[in-house]
Amino acid sequence: MKKILLIFILLNATSTFAQSINLIELKKINFIGNNFFSDSELKDVVAVKESPSAISQALNSLIGLGEEAVYFDSLSLNSELLRLKSFYFNYGYFSTSIKVTHKIDFNENTAEITFHIQESNANKYETIDVIGLDSLKGSLKKFVNEVIVVDTTENYNYDYISYMNITVLTYLKDNGYMFANIDSTLILIDTVKNLVNAEIYFYLGDKYTISDIKIEKTGEGKDEVEEELIYKLVGIKENETYSRYNIELGQGRLYKTKLFNVATITTEIKDTSENKVPLKIYTEIGDMYQASPEIIMNDEDGRFNLGLGLGFSKRNFLGNARTLTLNSSIAAQNVFDFIQNMSVTNTQVIGYADLRLILDQPFLFGKNIDTRYEIYSTLQKRKEEYNTIASGFKVSLNFELPPYVYLTSFASSWNLEKLSVLYQEDYIKQVSVKVIENQGLGLDSAQVDSSASVFAKNISKSTKSFNTLLSFSIGINKTDDYTFPTQGYRSNVLLANANFAQLISSKLFNYNLDSPLYYKVQIDFSIFPSIYYSKENSFGIKFRAGNIFVYEGVETTVPYNQRFTSGGSNSLRGWQSRELVPEFSFGDLNLNSLSPSDLEAIFLDQATPGGLFQFEGSIETRNRIIGNIGTALFIDFGNTWSNINAFRYDEIAVSAGIGLRYYTDFIPFRVDFAVKIYDPNSNTSIWKRPFWNDLIQIHFAIGEAF
Repeated sequence: MKKILLIFILLNATSTFAQSINLIELKKINFIGNNFFSDSELKDVVAVKESPSAISQALNSLIGLGEEAVYFDSLSLNSELLRLKSFYFNYGYFSTSIKVTHKIDFNENTAEITFHIQESNANKYETIDVIGLDSLKGSLKKFVNEVIVVDTTENYNYDYISYMNITVLTYLKDNGYMFANIDSTLILIDTVKNLVNAEIYFYLGDKYTISDIKIEKTGEGKDEVEEELIYKLVGIKENETYSRYNIELGQGRLYKTKLFNVATITTEIKDTSENKVPLKIYTEIGDMYQASPEIIMNDEDGRFNLGLGLGFSKRNFLGNARTLTLNSSIAAQNVFDFIQNMSVTNTQVIGYADLRLILDQPFLFGKNIDTRYEIYSTLQKRKEEYNTIASGFKVSLNFELPPYVYLTSFASSWNLEKLSVLYQEDYIKQVSVKVIENQGLGLDSAQVDSSASVFAKNISKSTKSFNTLLSFSIGINKTDDYTFPTQGYRSNVLLANANFAQLISSKLFNYNLDSPLYYKVQIDFSIFPSIYYSKENSFGIKFRAGNIFVYEGVETTVPYNQRFTSGGSNSLRGWQSRELVPEFSFGDLNLNSLSPSDLEAIFLDQATPGGLFQFEGSIETRNRIIGNIGTALFIDFGNTWSNINAFRYDEIAVSAGIGLRYYTDFIPFRVDFAVKIYDPNSNTSIWKRPFWNDLIQIHFAIGEAF
């Protein structure tokens, strides 16, 4: 019994001692002597992290949003030293010396680690030699020579060597050399001259072509899809040069059709002979009919909306991998209120309802061009302002770009649309008040209000237009991450021409053209300079500029859904969606010479919200603070003008604010609090304006602002 009691006491003492060690929290990581790399960069290198705040730990224990405490482990220090030394070595600081010390406060049960760094001078490149690729000819050799270049003014960086290796190796595998590999990379260091000579040894191997292609089909829909269609989708033919890129592209094409639950393309290496390799395409084909109810969350119209949607699809409709889909959706800030007030004349809700029939097909004229045909009708309601119904037909083309090109996307569309706008009486009255006040008629406020009420009551409140739009969209994305970029840049250019088809038709059939002819250009550019050197934090700058040039017709007849507006969750966040629009103005027109019908038409045209020129920008820093929770600090600026000639610097609105982010695995959710800093539409100082009712705007949205 005494032995058992003694063993129990020893075990309990050992457990208590181990627990006391484990409960020593790592509160601080210090770096001393680092001049070339910041503390934040080095903290990203080491695996050990500082223990989060007590608030973060409490959130983690309660609802799982924060982070757990981090405890000190002296046994990990040697591996952290190796990480730091390897990091410095990979950036050319070959002689850097690093030591580590630690200090424990047993009263607070906390620990502190300090890395003492003596940095050396960085070595620069002298030469980079490639061995093993002498047999390459023509364009292959030219490509390799263009990639393997050395800048003798740059510091050595192993990531750059790795980039060259991967780029060359990928290119070789995409051009027949299936077994190409890198034997070794030798880094020769001249410590006297602080220079680096690199020797990269490649194994090239034989060049292969495709011998034959085998297809295996499984799944409930296997009899609905012919083998010939699978061959056509993949696009790889017998006897063509082996290309890993083409294999991945073909597999992606199969998945894009949504016919296949599983689609893989593999090489049968065991059957290679005479420099030929067979391919096997394995597919699992699903049901050809699908119903898809959904809950909608989006920031359509610059506002956070919740909604319901229902879709029904017939896959492989009429063969050739076509998909026919009928979609219906309703979304609003209060979707149930919207459903109860679906009438076009109702003025009390904000939201939209959409019904469209879509036909998707992966080919056009036998080419791999993703093509979509849409017939649609969309009801959009804006509380106490205007309601619209847009009905039309649209053809969209998404072109498949070849590898190794600068552009990352290229699309085109042609849209034929009828747009009906019904203005609310209160909205017409608000505009009328401004018009009457600007006429200098000497009326008091009561007389102005009375005149505006009479005008708003008697004027026609609806407009209709018929327009066509041919557009091209060119995209470039050179960022390191699509959802949370920390470095690089991206840009998109939209070019469009309106109503050219009607112009041709009017000439052929000799009738007057009512629709305006115009060009539309919009350029979006975002850059993410790597100032944090961290994947957890990002700094971004965005610019947007757009202009509509009317070369025949009247500017005011450009439809509202093609005009530019500012304000909203992805624009100037200090204002509501579409709030920043040009003021109503008759310009130089002589009102006395106009008939009542002409005056009414011009008024409704001018009452259409939106401008023909837009300039916007944002500066934003995004930082993770606790686990998946982050913050953002931002400044937004810009506005819209009636045309480019009306642009004025003193009319650029400015807002600033702070945002909260919750980052999921696929997309962030955000809430932004923005305050007007400079409002060109108000003569009242921001210090004298009501904060909650005027200065601040709160936006809920999905995805980052840019």
